[in-house]
Amino acid sequence: MARLQYPADSSYRTPHGLTVHSWKHPEPTGAPVLLVHGFASNTLFNWVKTGWLDPVAGTGRSIVSVDLPGHGASAEVDPSGLRLADILNDLQQTAETAGGRVHLHGYSMGSRISWEFAHQHPQLVGSLVMGGSPVSDDVYQVAPAQARSWARGGPEPADEATRRFITVAAALPGQNLPHVVELRLALAQDPYRPEETVPAVPTLVVAGAQDSIAAGAARLAQLVRAAGAAAEFVEIPGRNHINVLTAREYKQTVLNFLAG
Repeated sequence: MARLQYPADSSYRTPHGLTVHSWKHPEPTGAPVLLVHGFASNTLFNWVKTGWLDPVAGTGRSIVSVDLPGHGASAEVDPSGLRLADILNDLQQTAETAGGRVHLHGYSMGSRISWEFAHQHPQLVGSLVMGGSPVSDDVYQVAPAQARSWARGGPEPADEATRRFITVAAALPGQNLPHVVELRLALAQDPYRPEETVPAVPTLVVAGAQDSIAAGAARLAQLVRAAGAAAEFVEIPGRNHINVLTAREYKQTVLNFLAG
């Protein structure tokens, strides 16, 4: 199979503003992989530039990746007023359009979304990969007014957590900062309590050993096992929340997981 290129072979926009990118394998041998990026990232930076497409396609699977509202190819979409349920509804439509059953791989904020989706729609999820995942609401507890002011050109937030978790949005070029921040604030309206929404699907949890955002992520695998599904936690030595995505060990771990 030829190397995959970005932009994707095809793309479309969902009702609540996700842009869905699709690379169809000419001779698929398994269910497609659905990728959900992290906060202030997008398909291009989270998955393409970090080298994920070709290894996943090499497993004989089609790839579907979303740009969340306010991010990437959906940068012009204002997420104000959206809730987690809206994102999950559009992901359901995306999974059904992709064939009705997907292997779901979320990173960071995308893993939080994927956890909830796999809990609500286990019939659509063949397996779940949770990469760089927070295990509580802590990273979402920010000061909305300070975050919005900064995104519109104001001073850095005085609140330490807001400054630490929100200003990373400026790291990638071409960001629509008000929209990126607005999605984070929209999702913060719904509490993230993973112990209350445990997905009963085979799950792989991956985190860099130096990733403070994903500290304690092994607990997610424990929750899945307690719910009766197979789960594994893998820690990638020497990697943090950003550079773990480029780690060969992370990719190989996921490929082995997909191979079953």
